Amino acid sequence: MGMKINKNHLFLLVLASLIILSSCSESLSDTTDGRLRYWISTLASDDFEGRAPGTEGGKLTKNFISKTFQDLNLEPINGNYLLEVPASEITLKDSSYLTLSFRGNDRKMITGKEVVFWTKQTREYRKIRDSEVVFVGYGIVAPEYNWNDYEDIDVKGKTVVILVNDPGFATGKLRLFNGRSMTYYGRWTYKFEEAARQGAAAAIIVHEEEPAAYPWSVVENSWQGPQLDLQREDLGADRTVLEGWIRDITLDEVLNFTGFNYQSLKEIALEKTFSAFPLRGLTLNSEIHNKVRYLQSHNVAAIKRGFKRPDEYILFMAHWDHIGIVDGLAPNADDIANGAVDNATGIAAVMEFAKRFSDVKTDRSIMFLALTLEESGLLGSEYFAKYPPIDLSNVVAGFNYDAVLPTGLTKDMVVIGYGASELEDILEQELDKSGRYINPDPSPEKGFFYRSDHISFAKRGVPVLYSGGGFDLVDGGKEAGYQILQQYQMDAYHGVADEYDKSWNLDGLNQTIDVIFNVSNELANSSQWPNWYEDNEFKSIRDLSRSMSEDY
Repeated sequence: MGMKINKNHLFLLVLASLIILSSCSESLSDTTDGRLRYWISTLASDDFEGRAPGTEGGKLTKNFISKTFQDLNLEPINGNYLLEVPASEITLKDSSYLTLSFRGNDRKMITGKEVVFWTKQTREYRKIRDSEVVFVGYGIVAPEYNWNDYEDIDVKGKTVVILVNDPGFATGKLRLFNGRSMTYYGRWTYKFEEAARQGAAAAIIVHEEEPAAYPWSVVENSWQGPQLDLQREDLGADRTVLEGWIRDITLDEVLNFTGFNYQSLKEIALEKTFSAFPLRGLTLNSEIHNKVRYLQSHNVAAIKRGFKRPDEYILFMAHWDHIGIVDGLAPNADDIANGAVDNATGIAAVMEFAKRFSDVKTDRSIMFLALTLEESGLLGSEYFAKYPPIDLSNVVAGFNYDAVLPTGLTKDMVVIGYGASELEDILEQELDKSGRYINPDPSPEKGFFYRSDHISFAKRGVPVLYSGGGFDLVDGGKEAGYQILQQYQMDAYHGVADEYDKSWNLDGLNQTIDVIFNVSNELANSSQWPNWYEDNEFKSIRDLSRSMSEDY
């Protein structure tokens, strides 16, 4: 069982908060390494309880970041460092169930071990009765790729079963979507949204480790317990009644009754003549009992005002939230997902940029943004970008930091989503000065470019650079670097093992900050307006937004 908050625990949290906040006023270390270690170790400590929004640990996190910004004499937005993000929290009760039935034979799914499910509809009770299960392949409608998995089928009121990722990954054919590089159509967010647009009652994605790019434990840890969403006027009525994941091996067992198997479904989904079809007598029944509460989460923002062009901005961003306390572990086990790499490192990087720019004058303004609800679907960044307190057309460039691994010095710098914008040209020029090089995203098939907060700004046209160090280590080369990455992804990502260790080597993070500070400082004192490359999907949006600006 997870840690429960009692009066004594609450008192200790309040006391810890006072101690931590008072310590913020103390002089920071004179070294980047010292400051980074202080910030990371603090944010990833047990006192912060995994930084889940809507918890005491989340409150502690927001206060710590805002106090840091205040101590650096940065300017708040409209008089406040905390920007409200109205959210809802839906917690699935134990009385909820999901059953797959084949011609009267019921199989009640084991929540957590076989399936994970929830609803985005903000209701205390939802139900689905005898919903026909339909296999819709990858669940994609993409006219530009001449692909429509929902063509010639009506799924209103039905349950759709969807493959993870996109067809390009399965085949590796460059002409099919983007080959092994995941497109936005491969993201789970898109698949659930498309199923809702098609009128489905339930949408279930099949988890398979390689195309999903993470093990089932990540799904189990991330999607159980309280689920957060933005408050919606329609209470989520435009979403499916049920969203969820099912393990590939579990689906395979269920399919035995239908005459299909999981492998055969994957093969059928790639045929040029594929058309969605019902899975022979398979139906879904579910009751969803929820505890619903409303809360205010917050993005934390601050500005170092520019002297010559204060309404033009360089943006640094990272998400402050993590998944909090993970219930259901073995008795007496550590149940706090501390989120040291994900994303105390990113927040520490943003605060380091804030520290450095607080000491210098720039022509343009610099904004520092700590975002909430990233782990719930990039919701904090989406809310900020949808209701921006500044004109996004005047954001010159954005730099995002998300889960920077602790490594030594590197010869390279990885750019996620490489080949996107002219910011890469500026970065390459800076790296050339020290004989280093850009390493294109080594795992484009995992779709990391679409899995972090910068994408909310990219969709509004803002050029963004998503990079966080490299893997070609000065000491150990690529083999050592990728070993660190693999170990983190398999052992610690979204788990309780993601903890700060004082033995961490932060030279690589320090090195990255040095490079990006030089790049951003150049932009902050120039008249450059970097854009997306000509063939990029966001360039037309940027061109339109800038054409409507007075300074275009």
